[in-house]
Amino acid sequence: MRKNKKKILSDEDLLLLASESSAKPSNNIEINNEPKSSNADKKTSKNELTSNQKNSEKNKKILVNKTSDYILPQAKTITTEQKKNTFLRDFLHKVENFLLNEMIIDNSTKIIVAVSGGVDSITLLDALAIFADKYKFQLFVVHFNHNLRAENSNLDAEFVKKLAKEYALPFHTANGKVKKFAEKNNLSIETAARILRYNFFERISRLLNADFVATAHTANDSVETFFINLLRGSGLTGLCGIPLRRQFIKDVLLVRPLIDFKKSELIQYAKLRNLRWREDETNSLLNFTRNKIRLDLLPKLENDFNPAIIDVINRTTKLLQGADRIIHQYVKRNLPIIVENVSNESFAFNLNIFQTYDKFIQGELIQTAFLKYFRQPPPSLYKIDRILQLMNSDTGSMFEITKSISVVKDRNLLVFYRRKLFQETNLIISKIGSYEIHNKKIVLSEVSKKDVKFSNNPNIEYFDFELVPSVLYIRNWKNGDTFQPLGMENEVKVSDFLTNQKISFLERPNVLVLCSKNDIIWLIGCRISEKFKITEKTNKFLKIEIIGE
Repeated sequence: MRKNKKKILSDEDLLLLASESSAKPSNNIEINNEPKSSNADKKTSKNELTSNQKNSEKNKKILVNKTSDYILPQAKTITTEQKKNTFLRDFLHKVENFLLNEMIIDNSTKIIVAVSGGVDSITLLDALAIFADKYKFQLFVVHFNHNLRAENSNLDAEFVKKLAKEYALPFHTANGKVKKFAEKNNLSIETAARILRYNFFERISRLLNADFVATAHTANDSVETFFINLLRGSGLTGLCGIPLRRQFIKDVLLVRPLIDFKKSELIQYAKLRNLRWREDETNSLLNFTRNKIRLDLLPKLENDFNPAIIDVINRTTKLLQGADRIIHQYVKRNLPIIVENVSNESFAFNLNIFQTYDKFIQGELIQTAFLKYFRQPPPSLYKIDRILQLMNSDTGSMFEITKSISVVKDRNLLVFYRRKLFQETNLIISKIGSYEIHNKKIVLSEVSKKDVKFSNNPNIEYFDFELVPSVLYIRNWKNGDTFQPLGMENEVKVSDFLTNQKISFLERPNVLVLCSKNDIIWLIGCRISEKFKITEKTNKFLKIEIIGE
């Protein structure tokens, strides 16, 4: 029976989850699953993917026979000398407490451990294997090959594969096209790698029906995250560091059993246990923000200000996490009050209500909504300030938040939207005929007076045939366009007309006009021109119809 697990979801967690969920890894990841058998005196753990999983949804299921008697291989057991070591005993005791109190494991638990090959993940694997032996839970080793370090990436994968065999644990791996994915989605290499890596973790945890995905984040990693977010201008959530657990996908928690340990403690543990690991040479390069903080900023703070800076910052982040949970609950309750017009591509804030909140809460509402509706990392403080400035700006004022998402003020709304690909139209047509326009068709035909049937359908209009010139143009409207709307005495700007008609700023870029060289005849789907309407003097009639989506 699956257990009820504690579920803690913070905005920082959503940030990572948004990034993970927004990717489509099927074209960028190749998964290989290589279960390894235990020794002869152990029961066999079967864990294999069927060969036709790409062709059948049914075959995506992984076959796993429950193993309840995992025994740590002799080469990995704890020696008498190691058992006497106080540091080692304390280290393992803390990990054991995490497993029992934070994860509430038992012999039905399935844990996926992410192993890169570095000292952090090797230490995590070793400690979890020790307690898998003691508590008989199932442990699976997974490795994601980013293919960023040429042959060294492949050597890492082979190293982890061999290590899983030594521990007699099932092994699963995937290859990611990180650079290609980063270029396609305008992402940094670090972000692209994280997205693809966690998408792999998500897929494999579903296949294995896992309870937990364990990663080897440390106290140092949490402090580095604190400074990264501080320097980029983060809200309160970003200053909370890395949580010890968060909801990953339904029924699966992402856990960090080593989050309270410093890097130096992991190295000490690995040496005492005679563990082998591989060093990632890119960790010494200063062209990554995290590396600069790790190799430059933190050592300077330790040497010049406080040698216990890691502990101090971590205590601070834990206090912030408590405050953040309270604020998150408040924001979560109030967000539905201000949000309108939610769709897959956009949402809007009601400014009359939104402006009643404190500026700090306004920023938290923006960040939470951005995560909830777009599944994207929240805007920085600088961008939030720019968004808030729109409240006192003119209708139509806008700000580009990311390369694909913008916000615009539309009367009493702030509309956040994904920018659609602009479809430029510039077509010359005749007065009679049928023409394709993107995914639509425009049909122009002469009809008799009895066939003229006015309706509320905005895609069918009638005109005085003799007033319409033989050569017509269909194009996107542009700033400066004017026309005389039906029923009005004077010409107006198309932009003003669209505003008065409450045409959303999201719809405006692709609004088309039917025109002659000098006049707009029809603002398509909106209003025809007074100059070309049917009158009592009309003898010939032109019907124009838009067909399609």
